[in-house]
Amino acid sequence: MVDFDKGLENWLKSIEEHANLSATKKAQVTGAGAAVFSQILKKNTPVSGESYSKGRSVGHAKGRKTKHLKESITFKPGFNHDKLPTGDTAVGFDSKYSALVARFVNNGTRDMSSKELKNMHFFDKSQVEARDAILRAEAERMKRL
Repeated sequence: MVDFDKGLENWLKSIEEHANLSATKKAQVTGAGAAVFSQILKKNTPVSGESYSKGRSVGHAKGRKTKHLKESITFKPGFNHDKLPTGDTAVGFDSKYSALVARFVNNGTRDMSSKELKNMHFFDKSQVEARDAILRAEAERMKRL
């Protein structure tokens, strides 16, 4: 019984050594997953009919929205949403205004058109769609480390 417990402890220690990554290695792994998720999110993000080619500002405040939501999706490997270097990677939008607009598009508003209803929950659907691809990308990067 003692040998079994010692063997189990050694196995647990070896797993902990491989699973505990430094922030830089964790950033590489989560960055690979974030790259995959951002591509799927860009594919699923709805595009309005507005044209931004002339640098025209669209929205209530002057100078606020000058590009489509899918063009404002961004991430920085190893940095969370508070811009702290934790090793976690957050995928989001490049400005608070874009995030606000994305939230309204994702969650819906009152008196929505049929097109707006169709576009609801695009972020949530992207998360579900990307889950397996993210895991594969992170596993591949983990194997390289």
